[in-house]
Amino acid sequence: MKKIFVLNGSRRKEGNTASFIRKITGNLDKATFAVEYAYPQDYNIKFCDGDHNCFIDVEHDSGDDLEKLQNKILESDVFIVGSPVYVHSMTSDLKLFIERSAWWAHTLRLGGKPVVVISTCGSNGLKTVTEPLSEIMTFMGGNVIANANAVEVLNHFNNEIWLKEVTDTIVERIKKFAQLPPMSNKFLEGVFNGSKLNILEQLEVQKEMGVDLGELAYWQKTGMINFDTFEDYLTTLHRK
Repeated sequence: MKKIFVLNGSRRKEGNTASFIRKITGNLDKATFAVEYAYPQDYNIKFCDGDHNCFIDVEHDSGDDLEKLQNKILESDVFIVGSPVYVHSMTSDLKLFIERSAWWAHTLRLGGKPVVVISTCGSNGLKTVTEPLSEIMTFMGGNVIANANAVEVLNHFNNEIWLKEVTDTIVERIKKFAQLPPMSNKFLEGVFNGSKLNILEQLEVQKEMGVDLGELAYWQKTGMINFDTFEDYLTTLHRK
């Protein structure tokens, strides 16, 4: 059984974003895929206080539901993340989770996991959520296999031809990548190279100042620091 975890940044469990996502997940074989949905009101996530401790002590107990939500994502085989477009951006709830998980963007924490990015809008904002959210997921180590936006004024939600074409494509990609080991791509390789340079600088700082840096410790603990490409790292993990 493959696990699909859905994080919908909307608080409307019967809203357009939820409806669009369920058009996708509803076409997955229930004998093969177990789907779990999460909404902001389901988890207590504290606001970021800007003290940068999440970069230094990446495994500290935040006293809220952040780690619980993070583990749901990490334990999934495919991660679907979505949001309605609010003022040409994602919801503040989804942005809060991303801010509190900022260290993932320096450690490629998603580890090549297949990610689907979804958004919905009334009229404007066709790419103002899907593009930055896809970029963020890539920086966090996710292999973005599809992204799509549905527009209310174009009647996408009632256009069965449009819905079928888009959802069928995404479903086929989910079915394909759920059966494959985590994978890299050219964008992830760029992120890996840039992140590794930063981590090597952290290594020098640690030697000079004697401070423990959580992101560096993660790269060392996983052995990722010893690889020249993200693809080689993921391949080695899969072989183990």
